[in-house]
Amino acid sequence: MFRSPGEDRAEVRLQKRLLAAMVLMAFFALSLSSYVALTRALQYQTRDEGPNAGYAVELASGRLPTIDTPVTTDARRYPQVVEGLATMVDEPHRHIWTANHPPLYYLMSLPFVAAAGALDAPQVMVVGMRLINAVGSALCVLLVGLIAFEVTRRETVAFLATGISASCAVLVSAGGHIANDGVAVAASSLTLLATIRILNRGLSPGRLALVALAGAAAAGAKAPGVLTVVLCGAAIAVALLLRDHSRRGVIRALAASAVATGVPALATGWFYVRNIVLYGDPTATDALLDKFDREPNGTWWQILTDGSLWKDWYERLWAPVLAEGYAAAADVLAVVAVIGLLVLLVRRRATGPTHLPTSRAGWLLLTVHAAVILANLVGFVAGGGNPNDRYLMPLMPLLATALAVGVMALVDLIPLGSRESRAQLAAAAMTLALGAYALLIFDWFVSSATYAGRLPNSESRGAELVVAAGVVCGLVAVCLAARPVRTYAARQPLPAQPAVHQQGAGGPARRARR
Repeated sequence: MFRSPGEDRAEVRLQKRLLAAMVLMAFFALSLSSYVALTRALQYQTRDEGPNAGYAVELASGRLPTIDTPVTTDARRYPQVVEGLATMVDEPHRHIWTANHPPLYYLMSLPFVAAAGALDAPQVMVVGMRLINAVGSALCVLLVGLIAFEVTRRETVAFLATGISASCAVLVSAGGHIANDGVAVAASSLTLLATIRILNRGLSPGRLALVALAGAAAAGAKAPGVLTVVLCGAAIAVALLLRDHSRRGVIRALAASAVATGVPALATGWFYVRNIVLYGDPTATDALLDKFDREPNGTWWQILTDGSLWKDWYERLWAPVLAEGYAAAADVLAVVAVIGLLVLLVRRRATGPTHLPTSRAGWLLLTVHAAVILANLVGFVAGGGNPNDRYLMPLMPLLATALAVGVMALVDLIPLGSRESRAQLAAAAMTLALGAYALLIFDWFVSSATYAGRLPNSESRGAELVVAAGVVCGLVAVCLAARPVRTYAARQPLPAQPAVHQQGAGGPARRARR
C-alpha cells in the first residue's frame, strides 16, 4: 500500500560529521536559553509566564482552566506566581488568559509541578517549565537545518541555516521563559520535515506515522499547528495523486491524507470544539480581544502593506526592541541574502539548474505554510492583537533556509579553491560570526534593565558554566563544519598480465590453450 515503483531511490545524504555539528549548534542555543531559565525572575505579563504557570497548576488539580479562571493565590506553594499578581493593574490580567491554548505543553509540565510540591521547592516548577520550552526551541534550531538540507541537498546551506536560527534572539531569549512556543514550533517544524521527506522520497509507514504524531503534537501545543496539519495533509494527498492517477493511487492518497490529519484531529479536536462552545471560535481570539478591550489596529490590507511593521518584525527576531543598534546585523544579512538570491535566479536562467537537485515540492510547501501563518497573523493584528515577535517563530524553516541559500549563492561566485571547500569554510566562518553576534545580544540582554530581578536562590555561576559549555559546543561545531572532507581515489584494477608458458601438464598456460 505504501511504496510505489521508483520511490526511495538513492538520494544525497547528510554526513554524520555535519549532523553532529548541527546538533552542537542546537546545544549552543540551548545553553543561552537555559541561562535565562535558571536565573531570570518570573516575567508575569511581558512573557505570559504567570498565567502559563497558573494553567499548569490548574491541570495538576484536575481542572482544565478557561480564560476567566483566576491564577492561583497559594503564596506558600507558588510564591513567584502570586507575587506577579500584585503587579497587574486590572482583574482580567489576573486570570489564566492563556487557557485558549491546548494543554500539551502544560501536561508536559505536570511532573515539575508535582516535584515542586513534593520537595517544597517552588522554583522547580518555574525552572522546569522553562527548560521544556528551551529544549523545544533548541530542537527547532536543529530541525531548521534538517529542513534546509531536505529542500536544498547542500550540507553547507543546512549548517548555515542552523547557525542563522541559533543566532535568533527570539529563539534564545523567549526559549528561556514559561511558554508553549518552543514545543509548538518544534512540533510544527517536525511535521513539515516529515511531510517534505514524503514528497521527496515517497510514502512509507514510518514517515506517515511521524507526520501524524508530530502533527498531533503541533495541534496539541498551539492553534497555528492545526494550520500546519491541514496543509501537510493536503500536500501529501496532492503529491500522491500526481504520481498515481489510478483508482488504487486515489485510495492510497486519500488514506494517507486521512491518517496525517485524522490522528491529530482525534487527539486534539475535542479542545477546539470546547473553545467553540465556550468562546464562539476555535482560538477564542475574539473573546480575548473583548476581555482586554483591544481596539482594531486597522484593516487587513493596512497591516499587510505596512512596511515598517514587517521590518520591525524581522529585526526583532534577532534584536530585542530596546537593542536597536544590533538590528543592523540582521539588516545586512537580509540585504546580502536578497542579492545572492537575485544572482542565483539570473544564473539559473542563463545556465540552467545546478548539478545538485532541489526539492521544488519542499520549497512550495514551506512557502505556502509561511503565507498561511502570516495571513493568520495579519488578521490577528488587524483585530487588535499584539504583534509579538514570538509569533514569527514558525517561519524560521523558510526564513533561515532562504537566507542561507542567498548567502551561499554569493560565496559560489568567489573564484578560489573548489566549490565545496570554499562553501565549507564560508559557512563555518559565517556561523562563527553569527554565534559571536548571538553572544553580544545575550550579553546585552542579561545586562540590561529588562533583565532586572533574579530568581531567588538562583546560582549564576552554575548558569554561566552552562553557557561556557554551550560556547564550546558551538566552537566544536564550527571546526567540524570547516574541516575538509577527505576524498580517496578509487582503487584502479590491475592491468591484465600476459599468459606465461609454464612447464607441466597442470600449468595455467597449458590449461588456457586447452
